[in-house]
Amino acid sequence: MKRLLLITLLWLPAAFAQDAPTPAPDATAAAPENTAAAPERPKTEELGTVQVQDLSAKPENLATPAEPEGPRHLEEVIVTAQKTRQSARKVPISMTAMGGDFIKNTGAASLADISQYIPNVRVEAHDIGSPQVFIRGFGTNSFNPSFESSVALVQDELYLGRPGYFTESMFDIDRIEVLRGPQGTLFGKNTVAGVFNVVTKGPTSQWTGDVDAFHGQHDESRVEGGVGGMIGDLLGVRLSGLYIGRGGQFYNNYLDRYEDRLRQQAGRAKIKLFAGYNIESELTLTDSNSHAPFWPLKLFDLSADAQHYLTAFTPLVDGEPYNFRTQESTSGFITKGSDTIGLRTHWNVGDLGPLHDFDPVLVLGWSHFRINQLTDIDVSPADLASLDDHEHHKQRSAELRLTGNFDSLFGLGRKLEFVVGGYYFKSDYTLLVNILTGADIVSYLETCSARELITKERGCNNLPDLPIVTLLNTLGGVVADGDKYHLDYNQSIDSRAFFGQFTWNVTDQLAITPGVRINKEKKVVDSRGYSQCVTKDAGVPQPNNPNLHSTCIIDNLLGSYDYNDPGLHRDESDVSPKLALQYFTPWDVNLYASYAKGYKSGGFNAVSFDGRNPHDLEYRPEKARTYELGAKGRFFHKTLGVNIGVFDTHFQDLQVLAFNGFFFTVNNACCAHSRGLEADFNWLTPYAPLRIIGSGSLLSARYDDYAGAPAPWAQGIGATQNLGGQRIAFSPSSTATLTPTLTYLLGGSFVTTIAGDLIWQGDQFTDATLDPHSRVGGYAKYTARVTFGDVQGRWNLLVGGMNLTDKRVLNQVTNTAFFPDTYYAQPAAGRQLFAIISAKF
Repeated sequence: MKRLLLITLLWLPAAFAQDAPTPAPDATAAAPENTAAAPERPKTEELGTVQVQDLSAKPENLATPAEPEGPRHLEEVIVTAQKTRQSARKVPISMTAMGGDFIKNTGAASLADISQYIPNVRVEAHDIGSPQVFIRGFGTNSFNPSFESSVALVQDELYLGRPGYFTESMFDIDRIEVLRGPQGTLFGKNTVAGVFNVVTKGPTSQWTGDVDAFHGQHDESRVEGGVGGMIGDLLGVRLSGLYIGRGGQFYNNYLDRYEDRLRQQAGRAKIKLFAGYNIESELTLTDSNSHAPFWPLKLFDLSADAQHYLTAFTPLVDGEPYNFRTQESTSGFITKGSDTIGLRTHWNVGDLGPLHDFDPVLVLGWSHFRINQLTDIDVSPADLASLDDHEHHKQRSAELRLTGNFDSLFGLGRKLEFVVGGYYFKSDYTLLVNILTGADIVSYLETCSARELITKERGCNNLPDLPIVTLLNTLGGVVADGDKYHLDYNQSIDSRAFFGQFTWNVTDQLAITPGVRINKEKKVVDSRGYSQCVTKDAGVPQPNNPNLHSTCIIDNLLGSYDYNDPGLHRDESDVSPKLALQYFTPWDVNLYASYAKGYKSGGFNAVSFDGRNPHDLEYRPEKARTYELGAKGRFFHKTLGVNIGVFDTHFQDLQVLAFNGFFFTVNNACCAHSRGLEADFNWLTPYAPLRIIGSGSLLSARYDDYAGAPAPWAQGIGATQNLGGQRIAFSPSSTATLTPTLTYLLGGSFVTTIAGDLIWQGDQFTDATLDPHSRVGGYAKYTARVTFGDVQGRWNLLVGGMNLTDKRVLNQVTNTAFFPDTYYAQPAAGRQLFAIISAKF
């Protein structure tokens, strides 16, 4: 934070040192999002790219059946999905926009919570250090930290280059735009599946503030608030903060603690300055910190050998995945956080000859992201192994873009709008990992499970005693104290790009939008892995056995070798084009067809246990192309908004993780495709108090060819399979939401709203092997809430519940690291009742 304060002190005096006269900001001029001098408008919520009036709306907009009502219609939604402010109906992209008030009213605390309301989107965040984000079935298992996310996170125009940013504090949100499909032209590499574009609140023309206090079951409390406005005509400020304290519901009855409890706190300052000559700058300073146990998993469907061995430590061990009970023996933890600085300078030049609304924008960014964690790898009451992990990521970025429009293209057609610019990104990432053996590892080595893992053979009847156990007994029962494998990984990325997109309105009805991004990237890596143990350090000869890697226990469990690979490098370049055609019908419907390509860079395995083997170390870039056809329209006198689209996406060299019996290795699947349909609607029904919002999707995401894919352990340890023609994990066949809302005036001074959600999730596999144990069948969840407040929106009380039927489902199921035929399971949250008190001033 010292760096944040220093930059603030240096920036403010320089900004005030303008000698030129400073006219008052023109309220009628086009302005960027959250421009402080813009006239205030009733707050709106956005869902499914159509707006929903908030309770702060005027009383006449909330008519009851007994009252006369004026014309009702859906309002336009203004988004920045194409780097300029425009109506969502004019964007030729399949997208969903959500307003901050809708997010808070559902009780959502994270991007994972809100993703269930967005068609074909899933955020799996039980591991807050390595969340997995999927759009249309494609995403990245970020458990291997060298993988970059296939879905980008952009917050206040800054691309944040680690998947862990997805679980940073989400607060003081103005809106979230989710763009599906490759977005490489305007948002850059690592957007092959899509983009989360998050916009936070900024200073307003008048001093305003808001505070929300949430309290729910399982001892969960959240307090979020913000206040801001103008200080004179030149300076605007907004300060906001968040605190979350969650007791949890996933109880560890071995350590007597809740494994899913959470403490999270964050703060943000936005400082906006009108510096003269129509120049406006906004400085954003954000700090976020989280602390939690690690991680909320339990053993599921234990093998007989695992059950027999672990019951000796505690009789509480069970294979029941839905009872929210676990028996991990290590007091694991994770602390994570980030500091981010963004400076956006916007110069509203206006007209320059034939050029209109010329608007240069410079966005500068810096961020530091960090993780420290200790993980119980075996998730059992035995002390077998743990993961000690330390990560640091620092990034710097700069984007200069120019927007404007001409009356025509050399006298042809209508208006020509453009966005052109350049982008620079530099990051440095450091990973230090120790895989530590525990005090019970020697007794584990005498089990059938250990023999299968080391020898890679199934069944124990004919397997001889392991020489490593005989050796340890010969040495007087040497324990595993200090037996570990160390990973040291350093990565530097230097990425540069030029981009341009043009929309030519050929006629009033027809528009063509071509675009392209040219990207060049250099990645340099130093990677090292080596083991340490008492016997190795003492120079004890390695047993003459082909199944043993060394005298270190950890080497034999991991199948690891020592290596040192400095100076690895990749130089890549890519061209990501885009083309969209739009036809605006006389009936207020936008028909569009689009083609787009995207790319995600290749890299090197950050958790390789055999860096001597290039196939275990390096993976190729991932590329995607998508075709879309869609329609966005309003009907019945603008009371019904409907968006619908179909898509076909093809992936080449899909980057995947393969479970190697203990950890995950990386490689490329040949190719895969995703085809489906997405739709949403917003209906102001003839019954004035009733509004119905809904969305849905159908999805078929499959590998075209994936030879050498990992197979379930039931087929043999280390076995492979060809998944060509099979479904991709985390690609539910269908999703749907339905949200009816009733709003009534009470006595002219109060308003009450009754709302509910039906959330449907189709069946899917949750492990890349497509093991039948990892299949989760389709299910429905229900939420409901009732809000009562004053009609001016100054205060309200909301009482609600999530997962009202207490539906028990599993978010993810994978094989364990130590026990073949046993699984890890991560259950989704159960029922939660909650209340929210909100005030605005």
